[in-house]
Amino acid sequence: MKTKLLSMVAISLFIVSSAFAGKGGPIITGYWEGAGQAMYVDGTTAEITLVTADLYQEGSFISGTAQFTVVVGENDPETQAGQMSAHISGNAINGVLGGCITTAPDCVGAGVFEGKIKGKKMTGTIIDLSDGSTSVVTLKKMSD
Repeated sequence: MKTKLLSMVAISLFIVSSAFAGKGGPIITGYWEGAGQAMYVDGTTAEITLVTADLYQEGSFISGTAQFTVVVGENDPETQAGQMSAHISGNAINGVLGGCITTAPDCVGAGVFEGKIKGKKMTGTIIDLSDGSTSVVTLKKMSD
């Protein structure tokens, strides 16, 4: 009896998780918003007061735009915009932040993104090779 009940629960969880994640994993197409913190190689810290991302997904590949509003010390906020390409496998996301001068392949990658997604929440670490900062961000998927 217990085995039958456990089997039914396991099958139900598999069906529910498959329906949520889809065949290739989570679907992250949409608009995301959040905040975070950063540190530069000299120890200077910064607050990332706003992160926005507009992402598109094609199978296990992701592309889109991202924008960061950063406050370093007592300075005024600065907004930095860029583009992203990434690969999603399960709940892990690995990609590059940068920008295209005109169109691909005339593009430059300036940062590495490693993140995880759980439901409507994405967390990630960004290593920016152009300014030597490491950032940690948390984003939530906004309503479609």
